[in-house]
This record gives sequence, structure tokens and C-alpha cells, in this order.
Amino acid sequence: MISGVEERLMFDKNEVAASGPGTVVGGNVKLTGVLKDANDITIYGSIDGEVISEKNVMIEENATVKGPITAKVVTVSGAVNGSISADTKLEITPTGKVIGSITTSDLIIKSGAQFDGKSAMIKLKGS
Repeated sequence: MISGVEERLMFDKNEVAASGPGTVVGGNVKLTGVLKDANDITIYGSIDGEVISEKNVMIEENATVKGPITAKVVTVSGAVNGSISADTKLEITPTGKVIGSITTSDLIIKSGAQFDGKSAMIKLKGS
């Protein structure tokens, strides 16, 4: 039998694990395959495959992604060649380049950014 204190500690550990720091793909990393995390994903390197997050995906300057990206919020400062589905917001910064279709409810394309593809605006649930 687990005491109340031990039970609370186990719950707290599980809660911390579920809300951990997320995934960082370093600048020298070249990953092939599916990258999936319930938390944030920040990419400095290169990914050839699918990127999925239940939260935020940040493609930093000099980073590249060849494949689809799915998240609540996506910020592109590097290069993406593939579709992007951002439930809440998609931002392409001045150094960002996107080739592919995008779907989001809030689209921000900063001056200097490059976008070549189709866009579709979706309504947020409850609006």
C-alpha cells in the first residue's frame, strides 16, 4: 500500500515528466524519420521526415525540415519543404522559407520571408 505522501510524490513526478522541456535537435544533427513529442520541439539541425508536437515547433535559422509539420504553434526561421498544419498560429520570420501547403487559423508572414504554396485558414474550435 502506498502512503499519501508517496502517492503524491509519484503523481508529481509523472506530472513533471509529462510537461518536461521538450526536444532540441542540435545544429550538427541530421535526423531521418518521425520526430514526435508532446512538448515543444526546437530544431537547429536538419530533419528529413515528419515533425509532430502537441505544443510548439520552432525551426531556427539555418535549420531545415523536409517533410510535414503538425503542431499548435509553428515558427519558421529556417527552411521547410513540406506541408505545415498549425492549429493556433503559423509565423514565418524574415529568414524563414516555406515551400508547401499550410493550414492555420492565424498566419503571420514577416517582410523578407519566403512562401511558395497554398494556404488555408481554419477556424479555431469554439469560435
